[in-house]
Amino acid sequence: MADILEAAGVSRRFGWRWALRRVDLALERGHRVAIVGENGSGKTTFLRVVSGLLRPNEGEVRLGGSPVSALNRSRIGLLVHDPFLYPALTLKENLDFFAKLFRLPPGAADEKALYLAGILGLEDRLDDPVQTLSQGLCQRAALARAMLHEPNFFLLDEPFAGLDQSAAEGLEAILRNISEGAGFQDGAPRSLLFTDHDIPRALGLADWVVVLSKGEAVFRAASAETSAGEVSAAMRAGGK
Repeated sequence: MADILEAAGVSRRFGWRWALRRVDLALERGHRVAIVGENGSGKTTFLRVVSGLLRPNEGEVRLGGSPVSALNRSRIGLLVHDPFLYPALTLKENLDFFAKLFRLPPGAADEKALYLAGILGLEDRLDDPVQTLSQGLCQRAALARAMLHEPNFFLLDEPFAGLDQSAAEGLEAILRNISEGAGFQDGAPRSLLFTDHDIPRALGLADWVVVLSKGEAVFRAASAETSAGEVSAAMRAGGK
């Protein structure tokens, strides 16, 4: 089966409240998909379910035809609001720690950390504690952590949140490069599934856009065949 990350009829409930209802999505290798929606629409919950951090109450998430589990979850790189970095440790110490978790050989781990720092513009900050980095640089550091084990699929929850225009533009360029295989030994394209509040930016970066409203996918279209106005209208209609 083709290398596809697929959510099939995924629903998730917290107590009596359904956060997701029967959401379908297929992310093919090398594609970029944006999920947009109002706060509380289910975007973050959906990413957590797709990544395997949460189990769906109904439906299934499959990777290459097999359920997402501890056996294949390493093929997914996750970037959420918490960068999952230790603030008091230097960036190099953080990358060394996560390289051990990913079971990278010591020599290869050092080489990979230096390489990622270079392509992400962090080569001069390797010896700085993470807590001293700006939000934009911290986001890049978290991305370096997520890239260490060379996953095929990247799930990013509001990666541009809190960044100024310059930092956001820099991160967008990096994500484009990642999707084209830059930074990976095999040079193969990577897939991006990300959430964003900025509809024009989402349309510019993604191949496809999906609107979530009250946990349901109410609109989906190829970015080249829709407009920010149509996406905004779908968000308004879905919220009624």
